[in-house]
Amino acid sequence: MLLPSAGSLLVLVVFLLGFPGWTVLAIADESPEFCSTLAGVNRGEVDTREFPELAGHVRVIETLLDSSPDEIRNDLTTLRDTFAAWLNAVDGEVPMSQTFAILRDPELAGVQGRIADYIAEECGLRLGDGRYNVGSLASREGRCPAWPSVGNPLTFNHFPNLPDISGGNYFAQRYWVGKAEDAPPGMFPVEPGGRVKIRGQYPRARYFAFHPNDEDLNNLRTLRDIDLDPDEGSINPFREVPKKDVPNYYTAWLVFDQPPIDPAPNTYYVGARKSGIRPTRWVWNMLRLYASDLGDGPNSGGVPLPALTIYGADGSESQHFEECEPFQPGEMHAETDILFPVLPIADHRAVYPAAWSTSSNFDSPSDTLANADVQYLATFFSRRHGDIFIVRAKNLRTADSREGQPVSSPGMDIRLFTLCTYNIWSGSAQDCMLEQELKEDEEGFYTLVISDQTHKPDNLEGVDASWIDWGPYLDGQLTYRMVYRENPFARRIAFALNGGFVPRELRDYIPRSAPCSRARFEEAGWKGCFEDAGLEAR
Repeated sequence: MLLPSAGSLLVLVVFLLGFPGWTVLAIADESPEFCSTLAGVNRGEVDTREFPELAGHVRVIETLLDSSPDEIRNDLTTLRDTFAAWLNAVDGEVPMSQTFAILRDPELAGVQGRIADYIAEECGLRLGDGRYNVGSLASREGRCPAWPSVGNPLTFNHFPNLPDISGGNYFAQRYWVGKAEDAPPGMFPVEPGGRVKIRGQYPRARYFAFHPNDEDLNNLRTLRDIDLDPDEGSINPFREVPKKDVPNYYTAWLVFDQPPIDPAPNTYYVGARKSGIRPTRWVWNMLRLYASDLGDGPNSGGVPLPALTIYGADGSESQHFEECEPFQPGEMHAETDILFPVLPIADHRAVYPAAWSTSSNFDSPSDTLANADVQYLATFFSRRHGDIFIVRAKNLRTADSREGQPVSSPGMDIRLFTLCTYNIWSGSAQDCMLEQELKEDEEGFYTLVISDQTHKPDNLEGVDASWIDWGPYLDGQLTYRMVYRENPFARRIAFALNGGFVPRELRDYIPRSAPCSRARFEEAGWKGCFEDAGLEAR
């Protein structure tokens, strides 16, 4: 929606021409330079080709700052400084833990909200309904003492998490490595050389793993579902088909020391930072669960969260927590009240032809809690190029555990992959889906159409196409999460998207994309859109 600015006397040139499907009537008087600069940004005129991803975002905000009025200069400066802090952290210049607190500050929603309000009032550009709310982070607190932090589609779908909301659930704990009296609030103290026993049940999901991260939020080695040997009398359902309604247990260990030459099974060593040279002062351990059989809402895969026992370096027990149900039947789930606005500032990565990234975290050396077991693939789209964006490839075979197919079923191409749409400024997952929700044509290909509700084509069913929501944003990001990272298909697809050789028998699995208009898609389907983009129809 475009709004006229109050008291305007001059009509600024229509600055959004070329954005398909938009009614353009931009009016401004008091801030013509800023509005003109914003128009150039949103036309993609800021050259960021030599910049890394986060540096490009900083460059875009600095361009707006150069012509910003006093009313929003402080907010634009805060937005610039926030992304600059993120950039400095992932480049290793400052501790990531320090910067993560900046990124999580709920006030960032207010900063963006005031910028969006100013743009609406002075430049005549409003996207979405204009709502935003600073809110708080309190809703992440869990009821289980051993797992005090809960993340799910309701609790943390906002900047800077970029979560997966298609059945993804996250439970976290933090350990202080040192004296108990020095432990910060909310951290479990563990002596150097101490250990933690985690005993739990295999959840009903297509993937789970324990993810320890060092104090720089870099990944240490994960301990994942298929690698966890079961307790005596139990079965690992990720290796073989278990008996129904029979609990299956495992016992895992965190050891706060360097790994020995011959590491013990079900054990991961978390005493050093990722480099293995310097000790880590604290460890953030996360239990990740994807594609739960119980659905996309808050759940722990139908089993309690694991029991926890902390031991000192001499083997003495210091703390113990029993298994715990994180959610109660019928309860009202906690939901974050942080709401980011729809900020009408372009994403510099949304170029034509569309680029692909295979980085876990903005092509930077820091992991920032990214999943070490996932091969990420991301591409970027913009209304500058078309009101819909199409991605097409041959689908990969996966076990549909929600329909009762065992995860351990033989002959599958990959464990799973999900797809999510995002906008960089809000950080929110706009929409996510499991790969099994993709419709396939008779040759096994999927055609994914990304658009907002207004531009959703009417002929999706007739052409075996699937739809995922773009949202009200100028542009966005489509992210694949493929498990596991070392899977041959995941590796080949990532290699190909980086310009590597693709054998003929695998080329159909490499996603191809094209922008298009709704009218053209309804007239000629994906073939017409690919033809217009100069792509071979296959």
